Amino acid sequence: MDDTNVRLSKRMVELGLCSRREADACIEQGLVKVDGKVVDTLGARVRPEQQITLAGKPQALATLPVTMLLNRPAGDDAPPAQLLGPDSRSPQDGAEQLWLARHRQHLTAVGAVDERCHGLVVLTQDKKLPRRLAECEMEFLLQVDRAPAADELKTRAAAIRLGGKPLRQCKISRQGDHQLRCAVYAPQSGLFDEICRQLGVGFQSARCIRVGRLALAGLQPGQWRYLQPFERF
Repeated sequence: MDDTNVRLSKRMVELGLCSRREADACIEQGLVKVDGKVVDTLGARVRPEQQITLAGKPQALATLPVTMLLNRPAGDDAPPAQLLGPDSRSPQDGAEQLWLARHRQHLTAVGAVDERCHGLVVLTQDKKLPRRLAECEMEFLLQVDRAPAADELKTRAAAIRLGGKPLRQCKISRQGDHQLRCAVYAPQSGLFDEICRQLGVGFQSARCIRVGRLALAGLQPGQWRYLQPFERF
C-alpha cells in the first residue's frame, strides 16, 4: 500500500467538505466523486493530489432502520435478503428512502419464509417490529392436491391437534378444488405440512398474501418496496 494514500473519508474532512460523521454517509449514498468517478466503497483510499467533489448532503433517512416488503417468487430457494437490490425495487415504490447496500444486513424476515412458501415477506432492521408482527394475523393460500368440501373441511379442521391441543387462532376455509385459505398468527416452521397431513390432503405450497393490514397489492414476484412511514401492520 502506498503510504501517501489516505482514507477517502479522512481526506474529505481535511478538505472541509463535510464533518467526520457525514463522510461515510456521503460515500455510502454515492454522493462522492474522485477524479469525476463516483466512489461508494467505505474504506476506499485516495492519493493527496486526486480531486474530490461532493454532490450534496447525505439523506437523513438513511441513518434509520428500514423495513421492506418483498414478493418472494415461487420456487426461489435463495434467502429473501438476497433478492433485495436497486434493480428489483418496485417502480411503484413511493418511499423517499435511498437504497443502500447495508439495508440487506441485520434483517429479520416474517411471512413467506418457510420451505415451499412464497409471496409476501416482511424484512426489517427494526428490532421491535418482529414482536408486534407476532401479534398480527397472516393470511396464506395453501395449494393442495384436493380440497375437501366445505362441510367436510370444517369437521376435519375441528379435529386437528398440535402438541395434543386443539388448533387455535387459525381459520381454515375452502377457496377452490385445489386451494385452502389459512389465516394464522405467528406460524411455526412445518405448520402447513402438519395441518394438511391431519386434514388428509397433500400440501404443495403456501402463498402469503397478507401480514396484518398490509397485502401484496401491486408487488410483482421478485419485486420489493420500502414500508411507508404512514403504514401500519
